[in-house]
Amino acid sequence: MGKFLKPGRLVVMLAGRQAGKKAILIKANEESTKDAKFPNGLVVGIQRYPRKVTKRMGQKQIRKRTTLKVFIKQLNLNHIMPTRYRLEESTLKEVRDRIERVKESELKNVEKRKELRKNLRKYLAEKYRTLPAGSLADKKAQSRFLFSKLRF
Repeated sequence: MGKFLKPGRLVVMLAGRQAGKKAILIKANEESTKDAKFPNGLVVGIQRYPRKVTKRMGQKQIRKRTTLKVFIKQLNLNHIMPTRYRLEESTLKEVRDRIERVKESELKNVEKRKELRKNLRKYLAEKYRTLPAGSLADKKAQSRFLFSKLRF
């Protein structure tokens, strides 16, 4: 069986505070490391999703309703469920570059994580605002799945 937990895969969180939230798998370590004694992965997910926007709303209200709240988490691979969707290569590269600017040791620092979350939030919110219209069958519009709230 091949590896399906590759970077860029959209996943659903199954455990913890973020259970039911969607995320992007950035890194997957199939083997355990000295920090984590289990197969683990780094994910960037959306904690608070953008809300519905209508034509009647002004620019200020649209900007406010399309803001996101982002989380960054290192977790056990058993606690995520992969979906059939993948993120575009350009978007994945941009997110990965923003994370790699901060060293792994600095990810434990609260201030650095906060700064990184703010940076990713701005990027993903802008990505959401410029999404192409279309169905999820279209490869370009598959990132739309990430920005929609999971209904269950």
